[in-house]
Amino acid sequence: MDREVQLKILIRLAMLGLTLPATAFAQRGRAEVEDGNRLYTEGEFEAARARYLDALREAPEVPLIRFNEGNALYQTDAFEEASNSYLAAIESEDPALQAQGWYNIGNALYRQDQLAESLEAFKQALKLNPGDADARHNMEVVLNKMQEQENQEQQDGEDEDEDENQDQEQNQDQQNQEQNQDQDQDQQNQDQDEQNSEDQQDQQDQQDQQNEEEQEQDQQQQQGPPPEMTREEAEQLLQAIEEDPNEVRRQQRRARGRVTVAKDW
Repeated sequence: MDREVQLKILIRLAMLGLTLPATAFAQRGRAEVEDGNRLYTEGEFEAARARYLDALREAPEVPLIRFNEGNALYQTDAFEEASNSYLAAIESEDPALQAQGWYNIGNALYRQDQLAESLEAFKQALKLNPGDADARHNMEVVLNKMQEQENQEQQDGEDEDEDENQDQEQNQDQQNQEQNQDQDQDQQNQDQDEQNSEDQQDQQDQQDQQNEEEQEQDQQQQQGPPPEMTREEAEQLLQAIEEDPNEVRRQQRRARGRVTVAKDW
């Protein structure tokens, strides 16, 4: 509800204490009520309430005094206490006072943001005074605000759902990232293991080759100098070198395995 509507409600409420004639109650307490009304118009709301309470001690049965006290409480923002005073005032048998009391209760409840209760109070005021245009207007204002709040709650719920979905997406992205990092790390570990295995195999091959060469050297040392080759063996060896260099080693190994007798060429 905009400020213009708020001011309209407050001005009407302030005027209520003046529109009801002081002759509505008995002679007892009348002077106190009139003094309270004067203080009220001067903006001295707490002082006005004090005079209304003085009037109630003189004439506790007069509902109008309760009504005026409620106005003074309302102007000091004591809305709950004001509502209680208005409820006491509407116990009157005067329908006009009852209608004004329900109207002011609707205002007080609205200021406490009790919209559903405020709406019911304005409905009661309209039942007693169907021609009250201000009560009808304020009821429409309450309905509009209730709709705004409902829309806002729905929007907040959608925002919460969207935030929750975003959080879930972020969590899923984080999990996917962590999973990818784990997979990358596993692949790196696997690659490293394979590289280590290859390095070990290379080292083992080199060691085997070295051991084989050392073993051949030991055998050569144990067997002594190789026996002299025959002319035929030399020619075969030369031919093997030309065809297959590795054949030299095989020829030498076979030569070490037999004893020959040197002959003149």
